[in-house]
Amino acid sequence: MAESFDIQETSHGAAVVLRLQGRLDAKSSRVFLERCKAAHAANRHLVVNLSGVTFIASSGVGALLGLAEEYRQGTTHVRFVCLSTAVASVIGLLNLDQFLAIHDSEQSAFDALAA
Repeated sequence: MAESFDIQETSHGAAVVLRLQGRLDAKSSRVFLERCKAAHAANRHLVVNLSGVTFIASSGVGALLGLAEEYRQGTTHVRFVCLSTAVASVIGLLNLDQFLAIHDSEQSAFDALAA
């Protein structure tokens, strides 16, 4: 049986917070990016909590990098927080932390966005 994927969305000031649960693979990456488009179109910051991600495929990594690049070109910012062990190991192995704004907590990301 395939593991489900879920995104919970909340707001915090000028930021949209997305909390991901499950596998970030080809199918779920498309769903994730569609949710991100709405925040970007509304000109809001984005905080992506990855603590619930149990597996990340190359398409998931590509989604994170593409999202970072998309936000880099605008006036709002994206922050990735609370990386699960599965995500942190892939990001570390590929040395991608230099391309992604990573924080240990949502509050740390909110503080950085407010600065």
